[in-house]
Amino acid sequence: MNTVETNTPQYPDFGALLESVKENGRLMRENADRYYKEQAEREKTRDAKLEAERKERDAKWETERKEQAEREAKREAEREEAKREAEREKDRAEFKERMNKISADTNRAIKDMKNVFTTQWGRLVEALCKPAAYKLFKKEGIEIDRVYEGVHKAKVKGQDVMEIDVALCDTSVAVIVEVKTRCGRHDIDYFLSQMKHCKELYPDFADKELRVAVAAIKYDDGADTYAQERGLYVLKLSGEDTFTMVAPKKPTTF
Repeated sequence: MNTVETNTPQYPDFGALLESVKENGRLMRENADRYYKEQAEREKTRDAKLEAERKERDAKWETERKEQAEREAKREAEREEAKREAEREKDRAEFKERMNKISADTNRAIKDMKNVFTTQWGRLVEALCKPAAYKLFKKEGIEIDRVYEGVHKAKVKGQDVMEIDVALCDTSVAVIVEVKTRCGRHDIDYFLSQMKHCKELYPDFADKELRVAVAAIKYDDGADTYAQERGLYVLKLSGEDTFTMVAPKKPTTF
């Protein structure tokens, strides 16, 4: 006997299918929520990063602006200081010029006063020396018959080369006296160097034996002893108007 097979239709499990759809929806929502949350976090992080970069950039710009302002202020201060220094330098130069002028005027005035004092004082010493020398050399045996005072200056090619302060003469001898307020060794040497040319420069004394003397108020560094050793008569002011004289052991003659 043949068996007839009957196919019974199979219906899906709608309950399971519904649960599957719900689960898929839930998963999709979870995934969407996670995505949007992560997206929000990324945007928040990006915004925070951008804000931090903006703040850093703004801070950098502000720092650069301040540094630029400080450099500009420094340059301006340096320009002002240079300007003030130039003004101070100008003031110093003007002050120096004024002081130099005052110093030059003062030195000139002192020199003029010194020249006047030296000239007048020298003339006073010469005036005191002349009568004293006359008496002292008379005692030395020189029969003085003429006394020259302030003999004119000898010139060579227009230049002064020698001047005789006092000369005491007899017929054969002349004593040439160098008058100084202060006398040093160099004065003695210079006087003797001039005397080598005296007869040539002063023909009136060419036929006489020339002796040499020095008269001074003060002798520096043993110049009086040095003068005696060089053969000079040494006259010293011993009072208000009195001279004493020391003769050399061997008078120098020209």
